[in-house]
Amino acid sequence: MSHENDLREALFRAEPVNTERQQRFRDELAQIMEPRLSRCYRLYYTVSLVGLVAGLPGAACGVLFDGEHRWIWALGLLGCSVFAGWTFYILRRNTEPLRIMQGMSKVFTGLSAVVAGFLIFQGLQGPSLSNVFWALLGLLVFLLASFINLWNRVIVTERTMREHILRVEYRLADLNQSAH
Repeated sequence: MSHENDLREALFRAEPVNTERQQRFRDELAQIMEPRLSRCYRLYYTVSLVGLVAGLPGAACGVLFDGEHRWIWALGLLGCSVFAGWTFYILRRNTEPLRIMQGMSKVFTGLSAVVAGFLIFQGLQGPSLSNVFWALLGLLVFLLASFINLWNRVIVTERTMREHILRVEYRLADLNQSAH
């Protein structure tokens, strides 16, 4: 990605372009790459934050009172805390840091596959109703992470397409201006 950005900047410097149009292009490109949160997205993140914060006491109780599955509850507590902090960061910024989120979704998909595999293995070693529940929950989290990763890839493709269309529009405007 860095090489692509360097090439883009080199092309901007190599060819004389209307500076006002170049600035508008950069502003519109920034809006495409990291758009401000819409009202619906802001509501989504607010509800998510409330749900995560509400889950923290439940996970803490699980750590304290469920000795058999304490490590799972501890992971849940850690996960809720981290995701609550991340959601709060997004709400404060009023925009989604998409590049970071795309990388995180890939890592989270891999980690959730490992955790789901481990939980399934645990369930097969000691079959019980609670172990089957945890194995199914791990599998559900893995599927959710995979769908999020797929959705992020669709978003990247859409934004890249919009960036290229914007680039063509501005280039045509420059050519039209220089022709007159």
